[in-house]
Amino acid sequence: MPINKRAIISGALGATASSIGKLALSPKSPVPSTFHSYCHIILNRYYQHENDIGWICPYVSLGTRVVCFLCMIGVNLLMVSSFLDGMNESGSVVGTALSTAANFSFSALYGILFFEEHVPISWFFGATLIALGMYLLSSVTLTTDDDDDDDDDDKTKTD
Repeated sequence: MPINKRAIISGALGATASSIGKLALSPKSPVPSTFHSYCHIILNRYYQHENDIGWICPYVSLGTRVVCFLCMIGVNLLMVSSFLDGMNESGSVVGTALSTAANFSFSALYGILFFEEHVPISWFFGATLIALGMYLLSSVTLTTDDDDDDDDDDKTKTD
């Protein structure tokens, strides 16, 4: 039973890109504020007059946002490539469904782990159903119909 990995990977990459984008653009993002704090710590430790060069810390914070934004774009490029491969591997409907389900699942997982989001118990029931659906969809194999003559006869028969 083949597993359509590329579509699932594209969903995970999409959720990863979204989380990186949240780190880059959210006003409450911990990454820029952490680098801003470290900048002040380093300046206090190594420079007697931090006020002379303290202006650099906001630029360090902005630089981390730019780096996160560029990483988001790079991961999105990988996601699109993987998504197209996943659609070739499993068909457009199954590939899209698998990618969307994986994106939903990984987005929630990242929200819980990295952004301290609270998820109700009913969500876990739904996520279990989505995971079951992902398993069923990923186990689908595409077949080609080589004998078109038999299909025409079957279409005319009624039960």
